[in-house]
Amino acid sequence: MRKAIETDKRKIKKLVEGSSFDLLILSLIIIDAVALGLMASDIRNIGFDKILFVLDRLCMGIFVIEMLMKIYANGLDFFKKGWNVFDFVVVFVSSLPFANYFIILRTFRLFRALRYINRFSRLKNIVNLFIVLLPNFLAMLAVFAVFFYVFSIISVYLFGGVFVEFSTLSHAVFTMLQVFTLDGWASNIARPVMSVFPNAWLFFVSFVFISFLIVISFVLSAFAEIAARFYAGKLQK
Repeated sequence: MRKAIETDKRKIKKLVEGSSFDLLILSLIIIDAVALGLMASDIRNIGFDKILFVLDRLCMGIFVIEMLMKIYANGLDFFKKGWNVFDFVVVFVSSLPFANYFIILRTFRLFRALRYINRFSRLKNIVNLFIVLLPNFLAMLAVFAVFFYVFSIISVYLFGGVFVEFSTLSHAVFTMLQVFTLDGWASNIARPVMSVFPNAWLFFVSFVFISFLIVISFVLSAFAEIAARFYAGKLQK
């Protein structure tokens, strides 16, 4: 009996760890992504909502069966790999009964596609590059957060008594974010403020200029990091 169980486990393990099985699951994730996208579009109003719901539930059922097969084949060793734990948590959360009422929880399943990035070298290189640049990005984000916070507070004290866009810190943060993106900041924000406070251009120009310097500093540091790792790899070869 025990030998039969061990034989079954080896067969199932060979199946679930095979490239064909991975391709099947990846295909189902893509199909599920399309179904969830269509459920969030206007097509659900023309009679396809039930079909899409059944397709989504079918994919969910297959994912649950996949998890059970992998746990059965690997036992507790299944949870020793980070990606397996990630898959299990995603499938578990999205399969909870109340997940049907919160499509956000159901869309968590789509994150499972990330584990298959290693199958594609170019996508893997992009992810590795992102991981390499993440410390630089976090450092830049910390500097920018302090700068952004200070300028938002200053704008409340300078313009908050007249303009509702700067009346509170939350309003000011959102407005300064619009200035940072350069989305109509001159005509919609800066000029109306300058009509009341003529010297306000100093504030806005300083903010845009310093923001530009921070972003450029991050870009240059990113290029330097990439170049250093590239040449280090060349030297090792």
